[in-house]
Amino acid sequence: MEFLVVLFPRKRQVKIDGEVNGSTNELIEIEGGEHSVTLGPPKTFKPASRNVDVRNTSALMPMTVSFEDK
Repeated sequence: MEFLVVLFPRKRQVKIDGEVNGSTNELIEIEGGEHSVTLGPPKTFKPASRNVDVRNTSALMPMTVSFEDK
């Protein structure tokens, strides 16, 4: 298993490969490999999505992905 934290100023759902898989600013456990990451509505963030390759992470050193307000 791999670990990811999606950063955003407010709490939002995190969608990984189209499925809700946690919330922003919280540790998310996922399978290793390539994934598409986006946030739940409203669409007041940029970019629309990020493609990431999650490998060699740990709960103490997760990959981080950031989204910004539009």
